[in-house]
Amino acid sequence: MTPPCRVFPASQLESEIQVNDGKLRKGGRINLSACELFSMVQYECQIDRPEIANSPVRCWPVQRWFRRCQDKRGSFMVETTLWEGNKVKNDGGGST
Repeated sequence: MTPPCRVFPASQLESEIQVNDGKLRKGGRINLSACELFSMVQYECQIDRPEIANSPVRCWPVQRWFRRCQDKRGSFMVETTLWEGNKVKNDGGGST
C-alpha cells in the first residue's frame, strides 16, 4: 500500500516540493516552472440511467498535468494540474 499523501493548497506547491521525507532537498532550490512538463488525459464517465441495462455511458476528457523535477537523489514527478491553472490565471494568460 502506498503511503498517505499530504494535502495542501495548489498555491503552496512550489514550497512543498522543496522538502522530501521531512528534509530539505539537496542540490538547491527547485524551480517548478523549469521542470519538464507532461500531460495525461483520463476520462470521467457516467451511466445515464444505471438501473437500465443498455443505458448510454457518457465520458468526458480530464486533462492532468505533471512536472518531472531533478534533485541530488534523481528525478521525481509531481502533479501540477491545479497549479498550472492558477499559474495561467496569475500570469494573465488565457485558458489551458
